[in-house]
Amino acid sequence: MYSPKRLLAILIISVFAAELLIMSVLSLFEPIPEWVENSLDAFLLVVLVSPMLYFWVFRPLKMLNAELEARTRDAESANRAKSAFMANISHEIRTPLHVLIGLGQLLRRDPDHPVQLQRLDQLCATSDHLLALVNDILDLSKIESGRFVLDDSAFILGSVIDQVREVVTQLAFVKKLALKIDISPACFNAVVRGDALRLSQILINLGGNAVKFSNHGKIQIGVSILEENAATLRLCFSVLDSGIGIAKEDQTRIFLPFEQIDGSITREYGGTGLGLAICHRLVSMMGGRIWVDSQPGVGSTFSFELTLARGDKVPETASVMPTAPDLVGLRVLVAEDHPLSQEIILEMLEDLGCIAEIATDGVEAVECALVHDFDLILMDMQMPKMDGLAATRIIRTLPGHRDKPIIALTANAFVEDRQRCQDAGMNDHISKPVTPAKLASILSKWLPDLVVPSEQGAQCECELSEALAKISGLEVAISWWRSPERLADYCALLIKFVKLHGQDISLLREHLAAGEFYAAHAIAHNLKGIAGLIGARRVESLADEMVQALRSGSDNVDIAKMEGACEAELARLRVAIRALPIAEESFAK
Repeated sequence: MYSPKRLLAILIISVFAAELLIMSVLSLFEPIPEWVENSLDAFLLVVLVSPMLYFWVFRPLKMLNAELEARTRDAESANRAKSAFMANISHEIRTPLHVLIGLGQLLRRDPDHPVQLQRLDQLCATSDHLLALVNDILDLSKIESGRFVLDDSAFILGSVIDQVREVVTQLAFVKKLALKIDISPACFNAVVRGDALRLSQILINLGGNAVKFSNHGKIQIGVSILEENAATLRLCFSVLDSGIGIAKEDQTRIFLPFEQIDGSITREYGGTGLGLAICHRLVSMMGGRIWVDSQPGVGSTFSFELTLARGDKVPETASVMPTAPDLVGLRVLVAEDHPLSQEIILEMLEDLGCIAEIATDGVEAVECALVHDFDLILMDMQMPKMDGLAATRIIRTLPGHRDKPIIALTANAFVEDRQRCQDAGMNDHISKPVTPAKLASILSKWLPDLVVPSEQGAQCECELSEALAKISGLEVAISWWRSPERLADYCALLIKFVKLHGQDISLLREHLAAGEFYAAHAIAHNLKGIAGLIGARRVESLADEMVQALRSGSDNVDIAKMEGACEAELARLRVAIRALPIAEESFAK
């Protein structure tokens, strides 16, 4: 086999020999026309240059292109492997997390000793922290792979600030830090379009960092309108702390993945260094920019700007929270291969009043669906013998199962996994870790006709139940009526409610008098939510009226009337609760 260089040499010699031969023949016909000589020279040039171009230019380019194509295929293969790895590691981590969190929640219901309750709180807090780290890793992976899609829907800016406040307040309370929200009513009530969940994620992350790195002082979250027109709002969000601060040379590096100022920071405060990187990527995806102003030993202010489109009117949500549904008697099939997950989900369903049956793999799930008539099926995606996707496809072919609600019970958190569930015929999904609230919500969503209204449930008969039934404005959920012990637990919640919130209206007045709009709104908003949870419907309704009045900037006289009505209702409820058979001793504590 000749080498390219040898072939090129042979070709050049052959071309020169051919030209000499042609010139020799033509020399017999004197004189040789000039055009013939020029044509021969051009021919010789083309013949000589063409192979040079091929060997020295086109051939290397072709080889380079082939190499690039091979590398592209390798990169795509690596990305597919990475995606598969992330999906698998997500499942492997979330499943034991589901067990940890589920066990903690189940054990916290009836602690035998205060120390046990403290340890369970620590277990749940650690599990939640581990779950947050997993979610950070998955978020960063999805962003870097280009598979992260932002939502675009209308929301009230104040609703996001409320969510952020609730989370950061709990964190700040543990470290005895004050939290202040600085936002005007116009900004609070603005309706914009965007991804509300990711906006709250950014603010919660920044707020959490502010609390983590501060040991005294206050945390302040601010939102202001920089520029506005008929179509858009340019907003500036800021989170200020009085923490350790960041040196100038480190202020850019902290937005890189896995970067922290130094090893001592990691050892003292913990964390992976992913939070700020995710914030930076999310803000960039939203078309904004993020920066930090900081001074070591004084504190930091993280700020970011976003331009959000104005949104249409957000659909009104019910102002009164519905009573917890009665799920007694609903038949649920749980297809789950992990023994502890089986036990936890089974107990959660039984606590909700459901009749549950376990299938340990896809084949068993199909057999159970064929023999028994279930109201709903919870289907894990990854199981031995037959996975949840294949089992769902088969179940859909069974008589009477075309419209049966099948819910994916999965540790996979990727969008494509949810799409696979939908393509297989599943109606919805619950991501692990599963909580009782998630289960109750999904059952109520897909079985609305089978959920029994609370007033139709059976009630236990005892002195306490009769006393509770006489309190007007109080709607007790069916789950509390099932035993005297449950009613006693509910009574304890009522006592705690009036103790903690009896002075809310006085505090609200003080904040309004000081011009602290957001603090007053937060009190009314919290009162509305807690009252709804315990079924204090009159208090909830009156608190909701105050929330709406504060948002709309109503006249102070109108707000004062609402304050008086709500304060009177709280006082009336306190008297009624104190008259309950077991309440007096609790009030004395």
